[in-house]
Amino acid sequence: MKFVADLHTHTNVCHHAFSSLEEMCRAAHEKGLKVLGMTDHGPKMTDGCHPWHFASAVGNLPRIINGVYVLRGIEADITSPKGALDLEDEYLAKLDYVVASLHRDVIQPSTIGELTCIMENVIHNPYVTILGHMGDPIFNFDYEYIISQCNKYDKVVELNSNSPFSRIGSEKNCHKIAALCKKYSVPIVCNSDAHFSGKVGDLEHALSVARDVDFPEELILNSSLERLKKFFKEKKGLEIDIE
Repeated sequence: MKFVADLHTHTNVCHHAFSSLEEMCRAAHEKGLKVLGMTDHGPKMTDGCHPWHFASAVGNLPRIINGVYVLRGIEADITSPKGALDLEDEYLAKLDYVVASLHRDVIQPSTIGELTCIMENVIHNPYVTILGHMGDPIFNFDYEYIISQCNKYDKVVELNSNSPFSRIGSEKNCHKIAALCKKYSVPIVCNSDAHFSGKVGDLEHALSVARDVDFPEELILNSSLERLKKFFKEKKGLEIDIE
């Protein structure tokens, strides 16, 4: 399977990442990707970005850098039991998409019931596009219930290639999530969560999880440029002008 986009990456605006946006785009182009999603961390992360970073991305970033179309996004932190995110709606509304994730630096682990309520509130948020790296074992919730609701609220689920290394013990949950997405015909994206240019487009682990559950390719959003363009046109009215 050939991927056309990597929709979860971090630039060195976040101090725990190591490459500039230009370097990330160059690496994406060298790996044959057409689209790169810039999703730097929101401001509640220890070294997350100031809200102005996201406003500036909308106003100042060119759409094509080093031959790659740049989507302007965020990996927003889920910050409260009400499912609040760490960027105001006025900023979220102007971005191309939002990845919403649970991070242990920002919110504490809780019971399965409480975390399920948090995630239910998150999927009700109209600005959230993708549910990020849900397999972290310290944040177990009712995966089946949440995934069964994703199509109702137009949410995409991420399989994250970095999870086995940064969220130890997530392997079993990632397979369960992929199988449930298949069961409920929920679209997914396979992403790198790259924090360095050399990792851009490194999607093999996420793809292996999808293969293990025989996940249908037509539900993998970033394995087709046509499918990706259609999604963002319908979701945001965005024309991804690249071939």
